[in-house]
Amino acid sequence: MTETLSPAPFATFGEFLRHLRRRARLTQRELGAAVGYSEAHIARLESNQRMPDPAVVRAQFVEALHLQDEPETAAQLIRLAEAAREMRHVLRASPPRGGPPTNLRTQLTSFVGRAEEIAEVKKRLGETRLLTLTGPGGVGKTRLAVQAASEMLPAFPGGVWVVPLASVQDGAQVPNAVASAIGMSSEGLVTVEALRDRLRDDRPTLIVLDTCEHLIGACATLAVRLVQMCPNLSVLATSREPLNVPGEMTWQVPPMRCEEAMQLFVERARAVRPEFALDKADEALLIQICQQLDGLPLAIELAAARLRVLSLEQIAARLDDRFSLLTGGNRLAPPKQQTLRTMMDWSYDLLSEAERVLLRRLSIFTADWTLELAEAVCAWEPERAEAQEQGDSAHLRREDVLDVLTHLVNKSLVIVDERGAQPRYSLSNTIRQYAQEKLVEAGEFDRVYRRYLEYLPFVAQHEEPRAAPRAAQKRPRKHKARLAPPPGQIA
Repeated sequence: MTETLSPAPFATFGEFLRHLRRRARLTQRELGAAVGYSEAHIARLESNQRMPDPAVVRAQFVEALHLQDEPETAAQLIRLAEAAREMRHVLRASPPRGGPPTNLRTQLTSFVGRAEEIAEVKKRLGETRLLTLTGPGGVGKTRLAVQAASEMLPAFPGGVWVVPLASVQDGAQVPNAVASAIGMSSEGLVTVEALRDRLRDDRPTLIVLDTCEHLIGACATLAVRLVQMCPNLSVLATSREPLNVPGEMTWQVPPMRCEEAMQLFVERARAVRPEFALDKADEALLIQICQQLDGLPLAIELAAARLRVLSLEQIAARLDDRFSLLTGGNRLAPPKQQTLRTMMDWSYDLLSEAERVLLRRLSIFTADWTLELAEAVCAWEPERAEAQEQGDSAHLRREDVLDVLTHLVNKSLVIVDERGAQPRYSLSNTIRQYAQEKLVEAGEFDRVYRRYLEYLPFVAQHEEPRAAPRAAQKRPRKHKARLAPPPGQIA
C-alpha cells in the first residue's frame, strides 16, 4: 500500500518530485519513460533547473507517481508546478556577471508608465526597512514591486530576492518559500534562524514578499523577525492589507492614470491585433473604457485581449457584465489573476462573514456615503424566523459597522475620502458590480433597496461631495442616487 504523505515540508517542485519518485521506487529513467521525458529532463526538474509544465504534471505525473488516491498530495505537486512557472514568468532578468545575486528574471511584456510610483517606492525604501504596498486586486502591486526592485538592484549588493507566495497555502511554509527563493535547501521545515544565518550579510539585501494577504499573520511575523535579526536586510511586501506590525511603512498603489491606462491598452491590443491603431474617433471611447475599469491594469489587459474578436464599441457596451467579458487571461499566471472574477473571488473569500455582509450591502450606494448612512441602511437585527433561515449571514449590528467598515478600507475594498468635514466612502465600479451580484445572490437586494429608499431624502439634503479620490476620477458622481434594480427585483 502506498504511504500517504503530508506535503507540507516541501517548498519547491523539484524537491517534492524527487521525494515522490523515490517513494514510488522509480528511477529517473523509469519516471521519464512513464511521462515521455528523458532521464536528463527529470534530473533537471528535480534540481529546479527546468520549469515544470503544470498541464503535463496534472495529466502524466499524477498517474506515474500513483497519486490517484491522494488528492491532497497531487494538488500540492500541481500547486508547486504552478508556483515554479509563476516564478519564471513574473520575475525580471538576472544581472550581468559580477552584479548582485538575484532571482529576478526577464519580463515577457513591457512595463508601461508608473514613473511616479516607481520613484515613490524607491524613496520610501530609502526611509524604511519594511515597506508594504497595498491596494485592491489587479492594481499592479506585484509588477510595480518587481520593477522597483530591479531598478534598485545596484543599491542592494547583498542581493534582491522575490518570493512569490500566491501558491503557498500554509503559513508554516513561508520560511521555506523564502529559502527556495534565495537558493537555500528547503527540505523539511526551514527555521527563521537558518534564514537569519544566510541573510546576515554586511551588504544591503532586499527580499520581496509578494502576495501576503492570505498568509498575513505568518508573513508579518517572519518579516519583523528577519528585519530585527538582519540589520542590513530590507523587506518589500505586497498585500491587499497592511501587515500591521511595528516599524512598517505602508503605501497604497493608486490606479493607473488615464493616459497610462490608454497606453497599456494599446500596447496589449497590438499583441493580439498588430495592426491596431488608435484614431481620434476611438480615443473618447477608450477613455470611457479605462475609466469604467477603474484604472486597474489587470482589467485593462483583459479588455485589450478581447480585441481579437470584439471592437472597442462592443467592449464598452459589455462592461456592465464585465465579469463575463474579462476572462481568458494568461494561463501561466496564478489562477486568481486569470480573470476579473477570480481576482474578486480571491478577495471576497478572504473576508469574514461580517465583512462580506457589509460589502455587498454597501453596493446599494451609487455615489459616496457617510458612516451614518452605512449604519442606517446596511445594519439591522434580523427577525427570529429570518435569523433561523439565514444564520449569521443576515446579522450586522449598527454598532459593529464602524469596525467592519474600517476592515474593508484596510483591505483595499472601500475608498475613503477624508478631505471634507467628515470622511466619505465609496466603491470602485468593479467592486460595486461584484458586490451587487453577491447582494442579489444572498436574497437581500429587496430589503436593502427599501431601506435605501427610506433614506433618500436624507441623502439629498447633503451638498454635492468633493472631488472623488483618484481611484474614481472622472467617474460620474451624481449624489442623489438613481439605482435601477436588477430584473425580477422590486421597482
